Amino acid sequence: MNTMPSPVEPHKSGLLSLRKVFLQRILLVAGVQVLLSLVIVNFQLYPQVERLQIQLNGTLAGNIAQATKAALDRPMRTVQATVTQLADTRVQSNRVRLALMQQLVDSSDAAESAYILDSDGRVVAVVYSSLASVDGTNSASGDRMGLDLSQSEVFRATDKARVRISPIFLSAVSDRPMVAVTGPLSDGGLLVMELGLSRLTQHDQAHFSSDGVQVLIADSSGQIVADQDGKRARQSGMLPAEAMRQLNTGSATTITLDGTRWFASSSAISVGKLDWRVMVMRPEAMVYGPITTIVAWTLATTSVVFLVTFIVLMLVTRRVARATESLSDNARALEAGKVPVLRNLHVKELADVDASLRAMARTLTHREAMLQQANEILENSVQERTQHLQAANAELALAMQRLESTQSELVQAGKMAALGSMVAGVAHQLNTPVGTARLAATTLVHTVTQFRTMLESGKVSRSAVTQCAADAQEGASLIDRSLERAADIVRAFKQVAVDQTANRWRRFNLEDVIHENQLLLAPRLSKANVLVQVHAPESVEMQSYPGDLGQVLTNLMDNAIVHGYAGTASGTIDITVSTPEADSVRIAVRDYGCGIPSTAIAKVFDPFFTTRLGQGGSGLGLSVVYAMVIRSLAGRISVESVLGEGTTFYIDLPIHSPGCDSAA
Repeated sequence: MNTMPSPVEPHKSGLLSLRKVFLQRILLVAGVQVLLSLVIVNFQLYPQVERLQIQLNGTLAGNIAQATKAALDRPMRTVQATVTQLADTRVQSNRVRLALMQQLVDSSDAAESAYILDSDGRVVAVVYSSLASVDGTNSASGDRMGLDLSQSEVFRATDKARVRISPIFLSAVSDRPMVAVTGPLSDGGLLVMELGLSRLTQHDQAHFSSDGVQVLIADSSGQIVADQDGKRARQSGMLPAEAMRQLNTGSATTITLDGTRWFASSSAISVGKLDWRVMVMRPEAMVYGPITTIVAWTLATTSVVFLVTFIVLMLVTRRVARATESLSDNARALEAGKVPVLRNLHVKELADVDASLRAMARTLTHREAMLQQANEILENSVQERTQHLQAANAELALAMQRLESTQSELVQAGKMAALGSMVAGVAHQLNTPVGTARLAATTLVHTVTQFRTMLESGKVSRSAVTQCAADAQEGASLIDRSLERAADIVRAFKQVAVDQTANRWRRFNLEDVIHENQLLLAPRLSKANVLVQVHAPESVEMQSYPGDLGQVLTNLMDNAIVHGYAGTASGTIDITVSTPEADSVRIAVRDYGCGIPSTAIAKVFDPFFTTRLGQGGSGLGLSVVYAMVIRSLAGRISVESVLGEGTTFYIDLPIHSPGCDSAA
């Protein structure tokens, strides 16, 4: 076997193993997902929760403010009605007057007592609420008769000539902080109904009794008028000045009270001279607690998913790594001129490549043996011709036949060498769709994880579901297209490999053969930045040798890359198919490169003629093309070229070539 110089091995010290590459990618994806989750929680979820919480607090504060205002407006109307009734001369008896006052007190849940002051400010009649009668607070009502309240704020008010509501004051009748609704009487006296602060807001507490929620009513100075349990109001609690300033500048804010951070919203109550604010507050920890728990569980489940994915990928990569190592051993054996041993590879595509390598090795070994035998026979023939001139003519004819056979073997050997080059190209092309499919699958896992997070949080919107479905559909479509692309590459390689190794005479579609060989030459075309444009009708069906035809097209495209576009940054190759007659087809392969000098046109199909002598050119490429077109395909080939404008090869072939498997 002739020894060829071994190519320089690439430097492998900086390369990572397949398992390390997968580990790095998994850790990178996991880190990015965790980082994105934290960013979304901090910049998207937390602000949304804050806005929703403040909006909810504002709604609650507005509802309480409206209810409290209504609780103050109703007593003013009932006091006005009672003043009108007391002015009637028919109700001047003390018992009727007390009955009207009792009815007035019982008409409001917030009323504590009602009394009449004469024109000198003395109490002339007093009644208490029925609820107050139950707990005995009116037992001292007789002691209040004749009580002088002429100096009280209620009696000395400048606007007592109309029904009004007073600020908070300490009642001398009930001995508790009160708000009074007063109405002038016709005799100069004053009807007073006292409203208890705790009763004024207690009808709203049942609606806002959820854990951690606080409801306060404060006046303009910050004094707490009422709260849920009454503790702050009884202790004359005051809101911090900073909290009051924040609440007065806006309806919603975050305040600190009793060492705790609260989401607070307020709503104003303005009745008469009262200037109160209702505040609804929720602890910051109660708002953020559930979100923090959900995020923690999400990160935990994500970690488990990535751990399981890592274990599965490690198991898969172990099998793939072993298969690729076996395939590498076979390739090295092929390089050393040996037939690789049959190995048990668990990956179907790698097993197919291994089988092709072994078939190619057997074919090359057989061809080499035949070449050596032919050379020996040729040498013997030459020696016999020198010794026996008369027998030389007969031996010369035999030698010519053997030479033709040798030429055929050279053609086959060239095809096998080209097929070996295609193996590397196929492996390179498979990396792109497989990598794309894996990236899409990882993105799909991320999308599903996000959707699961939204489901667990309970905040799923129609747009989010639609977006998630669209992302999932796009990812699945990308995986399908990538795997279909990989399948096309493998299918094209298998077909070309079978055609070129077996050299079968069969029926085929011309456009498919062109596409398959273009696909397998794609890495070389891409590296040279050469674009191939195919103009072929889909209906051209031929019966011939697709392997030889593919070899012809591949050699012509390779010739255009090496010679036509040598030294250029890019180029274009046009392959045009036409049917000038019903039983023939013409294939034109044209490049727009440097062209062929007129002195070399007549020699381009001669064996060993090359314009790149000493630069890697063997001079057999176009000679092999010519032999295949003339002999195997039973056609004709011609060339036209204009220096500086490009070259066109015309191949005229019969639709049905005269051949069969046995003849081949």
